Amino acid sequence: MQIDISIVVPAYNEENDIENCIKVITDFFQSKQLSFEILAVDDGSSDRTLQIIRKLAQQCTHLKALTNGENKGKGYTVKHGVSESTGNYLLFTDVDLSTPIFEYDNLKNWLDKGFDVAFGSRALAKSLLKKKQPWYRVYMGRLANKAIQLVVPALRGIKDTQCGFKLFRGDVARSIFPLQRNERWGFDFEILHIARKYGYKVVEVPVEWSHSGDSRISMRDYPRTLQELIKVRVYETRGLYDKQDD
Repeated sequence: MQIDISIVVPAYNEENDIENCIKVITDFFQSKQLSFEILAVDDGSSDRTLQIIRKLAQQCTHLKALTNGENKGKGYTVKHGVSESTGNYLLFTDVDLSTPIFEYDNLKNWLDKGFDVAFGSRALAKSLLKKKQPWYRVYMGRLANKAIQLVVPALRGIKDTQCGFKLFRGDVARSIFPLQRNERWGFDFEILHIARKYGYKVVEVPVEWSHSGDSRISMRDYPRTLQELIKVRVYETRGLYDKQDD
């Protein structure tokens, strides 16, 4: 039976926050009286994250405990969750809920207007940054966005591809995520590129956001993400995002 919404939560060494994240998401969607499933996907954590998820799943019928078995990267982890989803809509969000779960209503409003993908943005005039990132992350983020728009023409005009709060029509998500090739941080701009490539209507939406001091992104991830950006251009040129005829 298809349900209203699937929520994918990628998790890596999140033993301190994963239980609260699942509770907050559960309380929110129960209050809306929607049928929903939470797909918590452990990315090869070395702490108790997976054990906690599995224990909670024994108590909550709407929670699915998934695991990659080893560390694969956020992109691989979200793709794994999408592949197991059944919802009419699909949301993915970070464990720290740096974008509050109530912003779902904001994004859903745009899908109700006919868009296929609505994604949160920290870079628009109406975005509300309650706790900003350190200056060097802001600087690196701006440089990264300039590179994204230069290297991938389909993403020109988008201010923030990397906010970890994106809502899709379920069939759209399950159509484009199988084409994703980047397994780590570069999957965000890759997915938006694929969505636009196939003519899906994409909208960038200002959201409330707070920086988490426990971010999993380190400075060495920026060069790696740049490499993934270049790969998107290469993959597109080689036709690797083209759907194969059955």
